[in-house]
Amino acid sequence: MLHADRWAARYGFLRELWAGRSRVLADPALEAALRGAKTLPAPFAALLAELLPGGGNQAWLLAHEARPGTGRGRTGPRVAEFDAFEELLAEAPWQVAIVDLARHFVDAASLSRFAARAHGRLENRLETRAFRLLTALAEGAEAGRVVVVSAPGEAAGGLELGLFQELVTQHFPRARIYALALTRAASVVDCGEVTSDEVEDEEADERGPVPLAFDNSLGEDAGFECLIAVVGARDVPRGVTLLELPPTAPAEPPRAEPARPERARPERARDEESESLRGQLAQARRQIELASIARQSLVEQLDAAQSRIDALEDQLAGRAPAPAKASEPDEEGPRRIDAAAAALQSARWELEQLQGELRRVTARPVEELERSLAAAQARLGALHACAATVEALAQRAGADEGLAGELQTLRDRLLELAGPPPTGVAEPS
Repeated sequence: MLHADRWAARYGFLRELWAGRSRVLADPALEAALRGAKTLPAPFAALLAELLPGGGNQAWLLAHEARPGTGRGRTGPRVAEFDAFEELLAEAPWQVAIVDLARHFVDAASLSRFAARAHGRLENRLETRAFRLLTALAEGAEAGRVVVVSAPGEAAGGLELGLFQELVTQHFPRARIYALALTRAASVVDCGEVTSDEVEDEEADERGPVPLAFDNSLGEDAGFECLIAVVGARDVPRGVTLLELPPTAPAEPPRAEPARPERARPERARDEESESLRGQLAQARRQIELASIARQSLVEQLDAAQSRIDALEDQLAGRAPAPAKASEPDEEGPRRIDAAAAALQSARWELEQLQGELRRVTARPVEELERSLAAAQARLGALHACAATVEALAQRAGADEGLAGELQTLRDRLLELAGPPPTGVAEPS
């Protein structure tokens, strides 16, 4: 009954948003409730019938598991496959969309070691199609429609409040967040004061709205079972809302039945095997996606390091001063020395950045380094060429012994960083 309480409380709280409006629903809890509608308490069954009326264009259900009994055709709600959510959200005349992300969490056991270390990140907690669904809902919210997104809370093995808020702000500019907690409570109702005929009723003129008092001194810290985000609604509840749920039906004693021999159920076995294979396929796809993300990140880091090296080579080649002409006045000498000093300082900064990039490159996995071996040899040759350029600058700035010494030191640091020259490249003298 706990799961029924959870979805019933959620939709009862949101009744003012969806009642009387065309709506799209994507919620595994509603699918389970439809399959077991005969066992639901009467209030829950009435709420379910109001949520998903039969026929018409009032409600659409995006079903994760389209099975017989989910309710199709004229006697039940309009049902569509969940994978067709983008087409339905774009074409159906809906006003409110209510989706729950409970079926879109990634199993931590299916993650690679690289992704498991970052399991706290949103992209490693939810499937890719969950982000696609939120993107499609964001387009509807921009068109003035109401969107409600819910997810299991930390008490139900889902997202922490901070992560859920981050997920919502990634897709929607403004939303109000609610947290649903299922707690035991006792109601104490004031039935009024009674008086005899001889005593005047002092409260007769003071009666007004019945106040609501709340005392949580006997309870424990409430764990959030569900987190809800409301987007695009004007009048939304504020503060704490209390919802009364029907009592749990008493368990009936088991009836003694004669033992019957077990029958082979090949259809059920095939269904279970198909479900298992689909789960394994989804896990394999997720691992491939995570591996692609990790590979792309490493490639981008390698490209950034190569771009820095190319930029340093261009700066060293472009800032080399031209040979002085005999006809030029003597005042050009100090200017060339100042320009060489500025180039030296810039080269020092670029060298420090290059060293950091190279340290990050050398810390990558072995397989990435093997794939980039040829590029690394080319970069080593470029470093030696840079050292030769710096040596030429030192010779041109021979008039300033301090500057020449600093350029010579920079050349030595470049050679130390590059190491022995690769095959076919002459080491600068």
